[in-house]
Amino acid sequence: MFNLTIISLVVGLVALLIASFCDIKTREVPDWLSYSLIIFAVGSALLLGVYHGYPHLIVNSLVGLVIGLVIALAMFYTGQWGGGDSKLIIGLSALIGFSIPELGTGVPLLVIFFVNILFVGAIYGLLFSLVKALTCFKKFRPAIEKSLRRKEVIIARIALLVIGVVAFIFFLATQSMEAVLVFALAMALFVFFYLWAFVSVVEKTCMIKQVKVKELTEGDWIINPIVKKKGKKERMVLKPTKTGVTLKQIALLKKNNIRKVTIKVGVPFIPSFLVAYILTFVLGNWIMYFL
Repeated sequence: MFNLTIISLVVGLVALLIASFCDIKTREVPDWLSYSLIIFAVGSALLLGVYHGYPHLIVNSLVGLVIGLVIALAMFYTGQWGGGDSKLIIGLSALIGFSIPELGTGVPLLVIFFVNILFVGAIYGLLFSLVKALTCFKKFRPAIEKSLRRKEVIIARIALLVIGVVAFIFFLATQSMEAVLVFALAMALFVFFYLWAFVSVVEKTCMIKQVKVKELTEGDWIINPIVKKKGKKERMVLKPTKTGVTLKQIALLKKNNIRKVTIKVGVPFIPSFLVAYILTFVLGNWIMYFL
């Protein structure tokens, strides 16, 4: 049983290595890889459960699959992840499974995995945005300066600064733990505001490009409505969606002789899944140290 568990963990690692390579190189994750991982995860749990008489292994895998499915659908339909990312996370969730530890011994490993994705993804996304900003600095610099000069942005910066000053005065006057928490929250909001402004400008200036329709792949995010002019009239061909373009829509664009479209280049997030997966099994239930 132990060896089969190790095999399962290695299969997940290999799948993530292949997916990361594909994501970085082509911005796509092969469907066969994700579907194979799902089949392997549920199938191995079924075999282990039947052979060793542990039905809870099957239940854990199926519950993990359902949790992964819910999270994947939510992230996909809100435009946060592409289809490849979503399918892969379903397979990983089924592989890790959702087992509830005994009271006081930890939290479910699947929860740890998703928390790791949250932290690693945030750091990874920020570093990726930083690299993008440096590589297209000539476009990024005037855009960020213009963004920070907007009236509503200036008002927000002043409001956050006032909150920070008031929180600091409150801290000096009371020297209490509540004052420390209020000041820390104020500083976190201040930093978050600038990070949000930075990432937003990077997305609008450094991650937008024109591509030929024949180079489009399923899941690419078209950012502008596609219209076709006929004399003085315009006809809507395609409206952008958060879920990306489909093969049927690509065929429609070709049928209407649309040559080029503007798309948003997504962040290849699979490498952050890989790091989170490794940390999950290296660090284990690290959340318990804070509980």
